Amino acid sequence: MKRKNKNTIVLSRKKKMNTKTKLILCILLIIFLIFSIRNIVMCQVANRNLAELADSFYMSNAKTVFSIDKIILYSSANAIKNEVTRPVWDLNVYQYTDIAIYINNHSDDELDSENAIKTLYIDNIKLNGVKKGEQSLYFKNAPDFGKSIYSTVEKKEDADSNKIGDKLEFSVLNDGDINYEKRQIYADCSSPITLEYVNNIVNNKIISDIENDVKYDGSILKRSGIVLSDIKSSISFRINLTNNYNQKYMANVYIEIPLEDSVTGDNIYSGKFEKKIEEENYSKFYRLK
Repeated sequence: MKRKNKNTIVLSRKKKMNTKTKLILCILLIIFLIFSIRNIVMCQVANRNLAELADSFYMSNAKTVFSIDKIILYSSANAIKNEVTRPVWDLNVYQYTDIAIYINNHSDDELDSENAIKTLYIDNIKLNGVKKGEQSLYFKNAPDFGKSIYSTVEKKEDADSNKIGDKLEFSVLNDGDINYEKRQIYADCSSPITLEYVNNIVNNKIISDIENDVKYDGSILKRSGIVLSDIKSSISFRINLTNNYNQKYMANVYIEIPLEDSVTGDNIYSGKFEKKIEEENYSKFYRLK
């Protein structure tokens, strides 16, 4: 039997290896092409779905059904007096801002299922940190607007029952008399959402000058040596509502706590500081579904 030439065997093996390598490369190329085509198709589908979603969102929000056109803000300060026997003022000083938010349902006095509120709640509440103090947000009795929430109750603990946690839900009334002490709002948006921001700035602040009476308003901040830049803050939250068509709407609200006017020089040290935001579609409700 003749032996195969050694070089012939080596060449044969190389030929088989080249063929195998080419086959593997072809398979890998086919897999790559399949995945590439799949990704292209998926991207096209995603883009088409996104375009359809954008078109749907645009069509749903082409008409403004609900918007916030007016916000009234009233800032002042107050203090809780601690009972002491020594001849000094011992005070827990806090700054507060009352907030009234008016929703425009663009009904033109013709209420229907589209512009009548069925449910309403506030969530995603954020109190941006201050340099000094402890912040809270409360539900506010509308007739007490402009009065400190702590001064309208017998005990601070009673006010804390209205402190807002992660969410504030309202009962919606179609008619009848609204009870402003409860979390209620009219379906036609004729009653405002009223809240109170409170910053408990300092406890046991001693004021030794007892010859001059303490005024329990914004001037107490200056009397206590509280710098306005230390209590500068803002709050934000989201208002969610549905109408009688069960269409869901959402608006984001951002409010800077008003303490002073850099142009006029007016500030809360004079006792109070008021601000009105009035602008058409200041914050628009966007329909989500």
